Amino acid sequence: MSRILLAWELGTGLGHLGPFLSLVPKLLERGHKIHIAAREISSACRAVDALPVMVHQAPLCLNTYGGLQEPPLNYAEILMRYGYLEPAMLRAMLAAWSSLICSTEADIVIADHAPTALLAARILDIPRAVIGGPFNVPPPADPMPNMRTWVAVPHQRLADSDHRVLKVINEAVPRGADIDALRRIFDGAAHFFSGVPELDPYGARDPGDYLGLQVMSTGSGDPTWPAGDGRKVFAYLNSGYKHLERALQALADSGVRVLAYVFGGNESLLGRYRSARLNFTPQPLDFHLVAAACDLCVCHGNSGTTLGMLHGGRPVLVLPMHLEHFLLGKRVESTGAGCVVHPETAEPDISGTLATMLGTETFGQNARALASRYAGGSVGTMTDRAIARIEALSAKAAGSQT
Repeated sequence: MSRILLAWELGTGLGHLGPFLSLVPKLLERGHKIHIAAREISSACRAVDALPVMVHQAPLCLNTYGGLQEPPLNYAEILMRYGYLEPAMLRAMLAAWSSLICSTEADIVIADHAPTALLAARILDIPRAVIGGPFNVPPPADPMPNMRTWVAVPHQRLADSDHRVLKVINEAVPRGADIDALRRIFDGAAHFFSGVPELDPYGARDPGDYLGLQVMSTGSGDPTWPAGDGRKVFAYLNSGYKHLERALQALADSGVRVLAYVFGGNESLLGRYRSARLNFTPQPLDFHLVAAACDLCVCHGNSGTTLGMLHGGRPVLVLPMHLEHFLLGKRVESTGAGCVVHPETAEPDISGTLATMLGTETFGQNARALASRYAGGSVGTMTDRAIARIEALSAKAAGSQT
């Protein structure tokens, strides 16, 4: 029996738990003890539900930092916003993560967007791994690469940002634990990336590092589609999306049957768009049932929804809210299984893009072809392989302590 700690430090939403939770039932079945240190403990408890998993609050930086250039262009500039500008703050976060690792007696730390947890595990010489979206693990470049490839960025800016953050890290870690490049944060960590190589925003890496087109359902409601004939579109949107009303109008004008879940949506807004062809659900639905019934999905590009729809051979229209969503959407678009609307377009033509997808059968054909390449059995194989690697790493740690 091994003790496994999942660390979730940065980012929001249940998508940061999905890839790990897909492994949890088998890990529990095999006798392992699971701890989750979550950025959002309410989301974690809801996702864990009745599973025998211990949930802890993850150590976080609550400070805010002004004067930074917007938007962040590489991994170093993301870290600047989460305590990596102050040696004292980073030292405190490392101490808190180290205490949590020691108190749980973790044999392995598995990080989902948790760089400080990785650094703490490195200092403690605990086996470590990364899990989740490949966006969170940039390729090993020095300096860390520009994530907004459509923006011309001077090399010196990237190098200066890396140097600034690296200096803080080396002032915060104990003597002898310093690193010579930011990419060293991920040194020695096994990779368990959600998705498949074609969808990695940084390009394909070792095929054995991917968990496949997994399907996770956080809802249980039955989908109720508008009555009538014709194709069915499922929309999973967030009330914080700046073009929400434009998206709802496009769905209302599409002429197909639409079922939508708008997280945080209020009735006064939704009521303006509800019709005989556009129905809203007040709760998350059983994803398996939705994916089996719909012909196309409109979402923001969060990995759980996007990968799940592609697993079912359903094309996806991505309306990104964050850079990670946009980069995943670009990879989906490159496979021909969907389209993405650029997040920096002032007046995006959502209606026209949706009409193009509905009027072009090749999107569905390409989505089904992608799903066929990674059919259900291969996901199970990838999961089994990931569990075997986790067990080998944690067993090595447990053995070294005896």
